[in-house]
Amino acid sequence: MENSASIHLAVTDEALATSEPQSPASSRLFIPELDSKKRLSAAWIPFIFLTMALFIVSLARPVLALRKGTSGAEVTNLQKTLQAEGYFNGPITGYYGPLTEAAVIQFQKANGLNPDGIVGANTTATLKSDSAAPTNSSIDSQTPTPLELDSPTPEPEKPLVSARPNFILQRGDRNPQVTSLQRNLQVAGYFSGPITGYYGSTTQDAVIQLQKAHGLTVDGIAGSQTRAALESKPISSSSQTPPSTEVTEDRIGFANPGLVLKRGSRNSDVTALQRSLKEQGYYDGPLTGYYGNLTETAVIQFQKAKGLNVDGMVGSSTKAALELPSPAVTPSPIESPTAQLNQDSFSTPEENSDDTPFNQDSFIEPEENYDTSLSNQDSFSTPTENSDNSPFNQDSFTNEDSEKKKDNEQRQSSQMTLKHTISGKISPKSIVHSGRGLFFAQNMMYSHTITVYDRQYNLVKTIADAVNLQKYGHSKGNGTYKGSPVEAAFSDNGQYAWVSNYQMYGSGFNKPGSDKCDPSQKTDNSFLYRINTDNLEIDQVIEVGSVPKFVATSPDNRLVLVSNWCSWDLSVVDSQQNQEVRRIKLGRYPRGIVVDRASQKAYVAVMGSYDIAVVDLNDFSLDWIKNIGNSPRHLTIDPADQYLYATLNGEGTVAKIDLATGKVLRKVATGNAPRSMDISDDGQFMYVVNYHSNTMSKVRTSDMSIQQTVNTKANPIGITYDPETNQVWVACYSGAIMVFQD
Repeated sequence: MENSASIHLAVTDEALATSEPQSPASSRLFIPELDSKKRLSAAWIPFIFLTMALFIVSLARPVLALRKGTSGAEVTNLQKTLQAEGYFNGPITGYYGPLTEAAVIQFQKANGLNPDGIVGANTTATLKSDSAAPTNSSIDSQTPTPLELDSPTPEPEKPLVSARPNFILQRGDRNPQVTSLQRNLQVAGYFSGPITGYYGSTTQDAVIQLQKAHGLTVDGIAGSQTRAALESKPISSSSQTPPSTEVTEDRIGFANPGLVLKRGSRNSDVTALQRSLKEQGYYDGPLTGYYGNLTETAVIQFQKAKGLNVDGMVGSSTKAALELPSPAVTPSPIESPTAQLNQDSFSTPEENSDDTPFNQDSFIEPEENYDTSLSNQDSFSTPTENSDNSPFNQDSFTNEDSEKKKDNEQRQSSQMTLKHTISGKISPKSIVHSGRGLFFAQNMMYSHTITVYDRQYNLVKTIADAVNLQKYGHSKGNGTYKGSPVEAAFSDNGQYAWVSNYQMYGSGFNKPGSDKCDPSQKTDNSFLYRINTDNLEIDQVIEVGSVPKFVATSPDNRLVLVSNWCSWDLSVVDSQQNQEVRRIKLGRYPRGIVVDRASQKAYVAVMGSYDIAVVDLNDFSLDWIKNIGNSPRHLTIDPADQYLYATLNGEGTVAKIDLATGKVLRKVATGNAPRSMDISDDGQFMYVVNYHSNTMSKVRTSDMSIQQTVNTKANPIGITYDPETNQVWVACYSGAIMVFQD
């Protein structure tokens, strides 16, 4: 990242380069003044004609293109136009930064233009043609220059998502088109959240359900095909419920009778299904609106009792049967869902084994013994401010799940309580929520597994870390190799989990890394697994660096980033190619990673330093936030991309960093060796585990004050927050997962 002086110079130069040509005050600038007393030399005649020709060409020359680094009124108008068209979600700054460039690229792709991120003649013309026609009062006789891209006059909202067939809406967008999309999804029965105009997780899930129901590509992005499917089966006036009849969730079928409910669905129809099954005695779980294995089991029992096709899915036949009056006779004990859902019926041999935790001395806690003797750095460098990346004002930031804000006061005064404890043959180094009701615990080499749980704390599956590397195109010998799962991250739509392996076990892996290592030792590379959450199978294996630790995915699902502890670098994995495409050197012991919501920047905690690396995900250039504290380990970012939070393992504190200035605003001591943390979906609270204190702390982010500290089992090290239930899952390395209700 350039310093502020160079940015200013570049912007100034670019502004000068792109300024419109000024008409000369007099022809004397080009033609020598004629002396009426002297005859004009013949030698001047070609020069005069050449000068006049150049002058005419200069008047016809189009304005230079806008590109990254440009600033001025033209960029302001460009941003307004892109914002009105639904492509630009940032503040209007007049500076052409990465957010503006990304919006331009998205616009160019949608309109079949060369996606170079530069606003040239073709892009300008297309922007003007897509803008709304000006009102009569705004038309004057002078034709505007190509860069006078005034914001179009808003048109009344239409039921269509957009008038332009190529328009794309995706997670992170905030504009009137998203409002229309949400209304259409709501009418079709896929969306039950508030109409906010923000494309968040609930809107994305609704789009995914629509795409699955219509056999479309399931990417959670509302493109032309998805919108066409949404509009293909409008509710006819004859089928609409009369105004006098109140439609509630008590009926199944609802606004979209063709919608099939099945495992993984999440909407108000599932809530109504659960309520109906509960009333008829088949379901005794909570009304969550999520179609998990409890709901599926209840549906199967209902289908068996009614003589229906037993597939665990709620189609038209099952819906019709559910809407019939419930029989007077309750299900027999054999078919009773209560009996079927007894926790023992879900237990595996691992769950029923001795609950005594592993002896703490029987395994090494990675990262405990590495050298932390650091030279204090006197200089505190802050990243150059980029006005295009200025965060939204937190007070004005609208989250699609804003209904949770009404619980804020209760949460501030409430106390966390222990809800459930999971034990068994596990040694979880981390616990991560998929965003769709699954929780992955990575159990290292102590059990060579990833254990997957649902919201009812049931073990859904134990995934072994054994793979055949040759099957995935790697040159190691044939046969089975074992990994040692450390951390996990999910794609933004929850379809894939990416799991790092501390090291590999098998022929050819003879130089494993350790907790105290450096690149000169040339320790073995390891591998990243991709797990499909539909079938919970490993379907891709990607080679990365030595001792990969943390994993993060970009919200646009384009990249997967892995911090390599022993090779001191960052692996950049292309999620479409499923291979590493770049390595970025960072220094001693890179660990935590977080990516901003615009997928423009990644922040990496370098634990063997006082610093945080800032990686530009467009060109992979590197900058630093310096001297934030001793041994930064884990990072998280608030929903508005305004503040970065870092656990400082060497200080026992958590730091709050202003991303606009790079300055540490405040630190709070949560306990001995704060490790991982997670932030609530509204950004109001953070939850931090303290490894040596055997505690978990709830911190209010506004003033970094500790609201509550609860005791945990030995060595809490991983943590994840579920916004749907307001539950916090804590992974204790000693052999337990504890779930707290906030």
